[in-house]
Amino acid sequence: MTDKLPLVSIVMATYNRAGTIERAVNSVLGQTYPFIELIIVDDGSVDNTLEILGRYSHPSIRIIRHEKNKGVTAAKNTGLNEIRGEWFTILDSDDEMVKDAIMAMMRFPLEVDSTITAVTCNCIDTTTGKFSGTGPEREGLVTQDELMTKFHGEFWGLTKTELLGNDRFNEKLRGFESTLWYKIDDRARRYYYPQALRIYHTEGQDRIMKKKYDFEKDVQLYENLIEEQHFLLKQKKYDPSDFDYLCRTGLMIMRLAGKKSIAARYFDLLSGVNQGWRNRLMMASPIAAALELKLVGLKKRIKGT
Repeated sequence: MTDKLPLVSIVMATYNRAGTIERAVNSVLGQTYPFIELIIVDDGSVDNTLEILGRYSHPSIRIIRHEKNKGVTAAKNTGLNEIRGEWFTILDSDDEMVKDAIMAMMRFPLEVDSTITAVTCNCIDTTTGKFSGTGPEREGLVTQDELMTKFHGEFWGLTKTELLGNDRFNEKLRGFESTLWYKIDDRARRYYYPQALRIYHTEGQDRIMKKKYDFEKDVQLYENLIEEQHFLLKQKKYDPSDFDYLCRTGLMIMRLAGKKSIAARYFDLLSGVNQGWRNRLMMASPIAAALELKLVGLKKRIKGT
């Protein structure tokens, strides 16, 4: 390592995580890399999360509080806006870093190749005890095509802050964090380190949520998703089945909601994809379209959580 090490910012959004926040924070404070800041954004917790955080007086920690719950993407954006470091990462408040995680990843831009602007590593899934992501076994630089086609599952890493620019997570979408990461990927020179440096806690009942279907939320989702053209076109190129699903679901939801202009935009995106199905769906009545979609038997999938 060089004598002058860059500051690394860790963003941690939390909401009612009194049972796990201490574990997550301690894993950051225990890092062997000496120059870090931890930005914790409490998104209006109503349990004793803030009481636990109040026990820390470490100079590397900054705590920001939302008076009301705004949602995880808004909390992450608040943290991203506060970054002071040259590099950053996001750590969920129920997960952990291994103690040399930051040191291991920073070694690549500092010692291997100074042009590296992003480092990706794997995670250990606590339920299976195995890697949470599947990817190449080799270490080294990866192209965007490799990243989109050979990496599947949950990964983690460090990103040079300058790659963020003015882009942030779309707070109008539930999930779909890839809308930001795909933009960063376009700018990044990425290095892959096939080791698990994050402990990905998948146990626990709070990860399992059963909610009654909310049509209005789906309307809001798909009328905002259509604005993420960069994301949708990436999906069309690298994951056409998911692109097809998102667009025809968006088309159906918008038709049922009476939002014909947005339905037409999804229709246009589907040009050349399942042409016969596309034409039937656009010409059918909204109720018939909904029935046809149901008969297709598609399972809802929202990515980027």
